[in-house]
Amino acid sequence: MDNLFKIRTLTAAVNAIKAPMRRVYNRIFAGFENMQPSDRLAFDVISGSEKLLGNISIFAPAEVDDKTNRKTITLAAPRIANKRFVATSELNAYRAFGEAGVEMMKNRIAQEQKDMRGKHDRTLEFWAVNALKGVIYDSDMTTVLVDYNVDASHRPTLTGTDLFTDPDSNPIAKIRAWKQMIEDDSAASIDSWVAFCGSGVMDALLVNEAVRELLKTDKGSQIAESGRIQRLAEVELDEYNGSYLDAANTRQRLISPDEFLLVGICDELAEVPYAPVVDDDAPGGVGNVGEGGAGTMFFSKSWKKKDPSGRWIKCESRPLPVLKRPGAVVDATVI
Repeated sequence: MDNLFKIRTLTAAVNAIKAPMRRVYNRIFAGFENMQPSDRLAFDVISGSEKLLGNISIFAPAEVDDKTNRKTITLAAPRIANKRFVATSELNAYRAFGEAGVEMMKNRIAQEQKDMRGKHDRTLEFWAVNALKGVIYDSDMTTVLVDYNVDASHRPTLTGTDLFTDPDSNPIAKIRAWKQMIEDDSAASIDSWVAFCGSGVMDALLVNEAVRELLKTDKGSQIAESGRIQRLAEVELDEYNGSYLDAANTRQRLISPDEFLLVGICDELAEVPYAPVVDDDAPGGVGNVGEGGAGTMFFSKSWKKKDPSGRWIKCESRPLPVLKRPGAVVDATVI
């Protein structure tokens, strides 16, 4: 049974847990994770270079080119960690002879780890969404962890007849204008488009006359089959109602009902550096002078407590979702 509590076993288990709640993270940031050698993170925010090259003679030296416009941000990696104490008295009902008892203990450990990892994933999704909006806040929604300096023009608030709820509005024209702004300001070739929108925005689009007229050319299949609009102006629409409970136990939406978050998918859009865990036992962690090894995105370990008898289980990670091209996003309030 001691093998259940080995660090490599717990760490492998917590990293293997699936994270279906990380919808924005999985779409934009997943696959761009990288392990860092220290908890001092440094990354570039890119605005790029858009000038053309002139023709020169084959005998002439190459032109001296302008460097890519990159702003380097340096900061200490955030740390999220939680632990839970499982008292021996709680496990009394699980006591049994042979494999049945071991299996029940494994189930209890898996249950606790899954819930603990869920808090990490919910926090990571919260950070990922807010990275796209330009500012990552701590859980208090006041403390700024990092500001990606998104230009005010990329955070518009519509008014009057521009509001998607106004019968005279033309959301398609607005979306097309934002797409053009992203293509101008991201200094990158946009491969595809996705917009995460709140429920109120989807409701407004479904009844907007200009939108409905356009969708008639698509045989109305989008609305008929799914009850929502799947694509508009070459943009995939993802109605996102993900939420969390704040410190006052009030439910908050990650994408507010009036929000339209448009993202141009392009090269070097995002990354997620993971700092090593500051723990003597963590593989690749700061302070580990033993086995060492490659760092992991999530670290878990367990240790005994003698009085009252029981065992602590811990989960820790140090990620930071990075928006490398702030010009590739528009976060609009549209209703």
